[in-house]
Amino acid sequence: MGRAVCESVGMRTHSRKLWPLWLADAVLATLGLLVLHGVASGVVCFVALLAIIGTGIYGLAGEQVNDGAGGIAGGTNY
Repeated sequence: MGRAVCESVGMRTHSRKLWPLWLADAVLATLGLLVLHGVASGVVCFVALLAIIGTGIYGLAGEQVNDGAGGIAGGTNY
């Protein structure tokens, strides 16, 4: 018979468990929003924002990009 559905779709090449990092980011953001006050709250929230961005970059690092159009135009060109 034919190939399975998941074989025809580009699968992730680098499997990473990201849920602990996302959970740590959420706890840090909650700490900054609900527990701390003033400048400390702002600093912790800013660090949480940077941590969320860093976790996203770490999760996508090394992935294959199927982008035939290139540049800012985007697209998959299938």
